[in-house]
Amino acid sequence: MQIIGLTGGYCAGKNEVARILEKYGWEVVDVDKLGHAALLQVSDQLIKIFGESIKKEDGTIDRKRLGTIVFSDKNRLDALEATVHPAILSLLNEEIEKAKHNTVEKFCINAALLYRFPQIHLCNAVIEVRAPLYQRILRAQRRDHLSINAALERIKSQKYLWDMRPKEGVPIYMLWNSGSSAELKISTEALLNKIAASGGK
Repeated sequence: MQIIGLTGGYCAGKNEVARILEKYGWEVVDVDKLGHAALLQVSDQLIKIFGESIKKEDGTIDRKRLGTIVFSDKNRLDALEATVHPAILSLLNEEIEKAKHNTVEKFCINAALLYRFPQIHLCNAVIEVRAPLYQRILRAQRRDHLSINAALERIKSQKYLWDMRPKEGVPIYMLWNSGSSAELKISTEALLNKIAASGGK
């Protein structure tokens, strides 16, 4: 099974690339969605840490409220990750094993925090989606209704990730998303061909 990692900063267009990969026959596991499942698994622990205010009326975690709390406080973000990440990594391993069992040929791990995950070392290649700062801010305003300062804070909070890129072992390909959806599709297809020609390593 060939495994590709897909990552990128906030509002760079990573999920748009994931949709393109699916059209080319890749099975994509969205780690953000695994995060939803992980939150359910550890919700009681999170309520003990962050208080009853993060609960919705139905008892589930209000991800938006929780996000507001942790993105403005590194210590709280660390506490959230220490609680949720082990559950996410376990779920991701289950998805990989399931794909192997089902003889999936092309598997993609779509994860903003990919460079922090041990599964990075299972990847034959990584696609890192990038986009100009002004475009990312505009997307944040349109999609998440954030102010410019709030968008910049989200972007800044991920800056450390790019220092964690593996220096060897897995090739990393930059994919620029600065044009139209049609242009991104063409660029993605060309990059997939390049990865295939190199054998993924």
